Amino acid sequence: MKALLTYLLAPVKQATPMIAGFSLAVAGLMAMNAPVQAVPHTLEKTALAQATTLPDGVYLYGQSAQPDQLGQAYFVFESRQGKLVGALYMPNSSFDCTYGSVEPEKLSLMVIDTYDRSENPYIIATEQPDSTIASRLNPTAAPVSLEGYHRIEKVSTNDQRILNVCKQNYQTRVWK
Repeated sequence: MKALLTYLLAPVKQATPMIAGFSLAVAGLMAMNAPVQAVPHTLEKTALAQATTLPDGVYLYGQSAQPDQLGQAYFVFESRQGKLVGALYMPNSSFDCTYGSVEPEKLSLMVIDTYDRSENPYIIATEQPDSTIASRLNPTAAPVSLEGYHRIEKVSTNDQRILNVCKQNYQTRVWK
């Protein structure tokens, strides 16, 4: 399990592929009970992060900048007014549905295990691009990036299918 965690948290350039179900990978990451370290920020960056939310829409992020790469994790989700429903998956494997909210400097998620339906908290840190300037007229100047993930512009038909399954089952938990 430690090798799998090392692989999932390593930079995308790592070349050693491993075969594992994404459910095991997510469960392993959540099983780590490491303390969260505070990241020092200037007042400007903190104010910017608090003023910025993810614009409504459908998003795809991947550990690889290219879609559908075996051994890489992907996160497809729809965001509406700071709430989201989506799925974490690896190509040619199962997927875990997730729902949650966009908060300053993180996405706070509940991940539903595909096999036993248990719900586990999961956080993905967000990074606000330094070049983004928010204002009263444009509070969402640019979407945030997810730490360890690359934004992929094109959402495939399969990504949309996976997302629709999760939306059908969990959208009432976040979108009233």
